[in-house]
Amino acid sequence: MTLQEKKSKMTAIIEAWQQSGLTQIEFARDHAIKLSTFRYWIAKLRENKEDQPAFIHIGGSFTQGIHIRYPHGVELVLPFQTPGGLIRSLIHI
Repeated sequence: MTLQEKKSKMTAIIEAWQQSGLTQIEFARDHAIKLSTFRYWIAKLRENKEDQPAFIHIGGSFTQGIHIRYPHGVELVLPFQTPGGLIRSLIHI
């Protein structure tokens, strides 16, 4: 089995676990998967998701910048050159 095939298989298994409502221990036991292997793939797939860009490029002509408005009414206006990591941290406050 190639690494890509194994990754696809484990992705499907992890998704099934997430929908099952079972704990990691219960799911691994019920599916005859070593708990350490199961947890390795959960962490690996989570890591891969975090590596993917959280933002997409939006083309067009914008003149005002990036607006972030919080529920309590505070609004930030940032220049378009603001690094994505900073914007992400401001959104997750």
